[in-house]
Amino acid sequence: MKSPEHLKPRGGRFNLTPMIDMVFLLIIFFIVSNNMIQQDTAIRVDLPEAESGTLPLEQQTKRLTVSIPRPGNIYVGTDIVNRDRLRQLFMECRLDWGEEAEVQIRTNKSVPYGEIKPVLQMAAESGILRVSFAVKERD
Repeated sequence: MKSPEHLKPRGGRFNLTPMIDMVFLLIIFFIVSNNMIQQDTAIRVDLPEAESGTLPLEQQTKRLTVSIPRPGNIYVGTDIVNRDRLRQLFMECRLDWGEEAEVQIRTNKSVPYGEIKPVLQMAAESGILRVSFAVKERD
């Protein structure tokens, strides 16, 4: 007896495996990139206020962010570093990025200038002349 036509399997099948792989890769990409973006602001600091200034260009990616939440503590991203390691990082940035290298300093408004001055000197000695301070806009 011949089987009915509607019960026979058809020739083409849709394979979802490559699409699922791509979805997982995209999820991983966005999780990793979001984590990298948040590292610059992971250390909580009470920024000083400023009446004037310029907004940073978001496409500027050749920037090293240094956070000084309290005297004696220096962070690059979420890693605490000593002054020797910071000097080494400045030199590496200058060699890798050339004259486009920039340092952004984030610090509490209560941290004395004497704690920030050595960081500025190390940047200048390394050849990094673009230095900016993160501040919040005055209300």
